[in-house]
Amino acid sequence: MNLQHSLTLAILTLSGSVHAASNPYLPEPGSLNAVLSYVFQTADNFYFGNKKADLPTDLDQHTASAYLEYGLTDSIALDARLGYASSDFLKTGADGPSPFGTSLDGLTDTNLGIRWRILDELIGDWATITLRAAGIVEGTYRTGALNAIGDGASGGEFSALIGHFFENGISLSGEAGYRTRNSPVPDEFFANLRAGYAITSKLGAGVSYQVAESLGGIDIGGPGFTFARFPAVNEDSQIFGVDLSYRVTPKAFVSVNYGTTLTGRNTSNQNIVGVNLGYNFF
Repeated sequence: MNLQHSLTLAILTLSGSVHAASNPYLPEPGSLNAVLSYVFQTADNFYFGNKKADLPTDLDQHTASAYLEYGLTDSIALDARLGYASSDFLKTGADGPSPFGTSLDGLTDTNLGIRWRILDELIGDWATITLRAAGIVEGTYRTGALNAIGDGASGGEFSALIGHFFENGISLSGEAGYRTRNSPVPDEFFANLRAGYAITSKLGAGVSYQVAESLGGIDIGGPGFTFARFPAVNEDSQIFGVDLSYRVTPKAFVSVNYGTTLTGRNTSNQNIVGVNLGYNFF
């Protein structure tokens, strides 16, 4: 695979997700890809169970993160995602901020993965198929609040990824997986789908659909719920996104993303804006 084709695949996949998603294409052996991201999420209503209700004030979150992937061999790569986030849910009146709500911050959950490519379209296979296993290390944020940055639990996840790049510039990729974390956080199924198009040799665009479905748990405000049991809720979400990417130099790209919640359960009905800067250390 030549460098230009490798970078095109990296841009079409690494730049395309409004939330964290993995990449079916691996970096060249000895090559490092790095992506720095900033994501802003905001919501003025929330799904309590499966019923949507207005919030008394906006729920906002800012997240800065870094994604790194390193090619060990032609078929094996390592990846890591880590970051820091702050979340605000504060009501402001004529007399300034009120005691309502909270402001939280801390390190996000760290995700450390290994990927094994079992089929490669660039050497004649019908598609690129990759298997991934990862460990999750819980972050340093506080739980037990509506605006908690995460569930505060370590664990692991396993997924299968598939991608295909067509000569007309269209690319399709997808991931389906299973995530398990320490009790009381329910296990969950997750999937990410994306279609991209290389408008020119430097400019690309795409659409994405991401879903996460908890396999159990309780509803906020339902039987057995207390603030201390926030990590045990049944949290589902479906998010639609669009993205635009531009290759600034042969090794660097910038992209912007927008996403919105289509439906959910025990989660915020949010709008998401992201900016990504990527570089290939070859």
